[in-house]
Amino acid sequence: MTKDELFKNAYTKSQPQDQKSFGQEPSDGEGFKKFSDAIPDGGFQNGFQKETRPSELPKDKESVYRRVAKFFVMIGEDEAAKIIPHLSEEQILKIVPEIASIRSISKEEQSVILAEFNGLLKQSREAGGVTTAREMLVKAYGEKRAEEMLQKAVPFGNGKPFDYLSDADNERIFYLLRDESTGVQAIVLSHLEPKKAAAVINLMEAGMKKDVVLHLAKMEPVSPDVIRRIDKSLHEKSLRQTSEKSENIDGRNALAEILKRMNSGTEKEILNHLSEEDPHLGDDLRSRLFTIDDVVNSDDRFIQEKLRNMADAEVVYLIAGKPDNFRHKILDNVSINRKAQILSDEDLLKPLRKTDVDKATNAFVSDLRRAYETGKLRIIGRNDEQYV
Repeated sequence: MTKDELFKNAYTKSQPQDQKSFGQEPSDGEGFKKFSDAIPDGGFQNGFQKETRPSELPKDKESVYRRVAKFFVMIGEDEAAKIIPHLSEEQILKIVPEIASIRSISKEEQSVILAEFNGLLKQSREAGGVTTAREMLVKAYGEKRAEEMLQKAVPFGNGKPFDYLSDADNERIFYLLRDESTGVQAIVLSHLEPKKAAAVINLMEAGMKKDVVLHLAKMEPVSPDVIRRIDKSLHEKSLRQTSEKSENIDGRNALAEILKRMNSGTEKEILNHLSEEDPHLGDDLRSRLFTIDDVVNSDDRFIQEKLRNMADAEVVYLIAGKPDNFRHKILDNVSINRKAQILSDEDLLKPLRKTDVDKATNAFVSDLRRAYETGKLRIIGRNDEQYV
């Protein structure tokens, strides 16, 4: 069966499924590789041809690529960034502009899309897996006995308990657990990597933090059945949490967040292709990809070199109205005497026109973005680069 046939079959034959099976795909990328193989090749020639762009099709004839784009927005930036590297260049160039144009996804449409992709994923699992094991056991021992044996052998389906949280943002996990009992919070945190669990605990207010830490310290072994029920309940809750965020969307911001999580080579290649087809979209994405947070995480040595070539007044406009972490980043990279002079000049020059402040900020950020794109600037936390 070709990729086109597999993908089309998912839309014509799939029935609503339990959403959990999709979210529990392995986190090592193999599951995403199988999924990406189901996305069709072929289609537009020479990039995007305006007369046949998917986003312009009637709603009842919505293209496969727009459905994929909506699915990527629904599952979030971290998960989407795992799938995109497995796609062909042609597929990426059709899907990315669709992501940028998405403004909303209704709850009804979310349910349909999840069911469709869940069905597609089932078809792409041609060998092995829990489903295959269950079918074999049912034929050999009957349904009841097969389920008992499967629960003992593979109690958490396709992965470890709470595996779907391994790549989730710390804040997302915190909000997911915030309304749960202290016992549930402790159980979930005990299954996360220690570094991630600590980061989530640090987001809690003092009372909650104290209760959770005490519960963790006194925790006794928990039965697999209890963990399984909590795992299932929280996974369903996490899917609802993602869906609720999907109703009103800034597609370009979502796309920028996805690109940030990809390696720098892929990010650059996609941006270059987009800029050739739609220069305005390319420029807009570049501005969204590089923000004040990236300045804060930029290499100090580069910041120091940049500031040496700026007048004190320019630095005053740069730091004006900025959050404390940005101001500290800039002022900590100049000498003590120059820092005092800049702060003194800031007091003298106030009030500053916002247009002048924005102009100085945009120029500084643009210079850093160009340096990053050419490999001259290192940014902590971008593109999973490793440094020693």
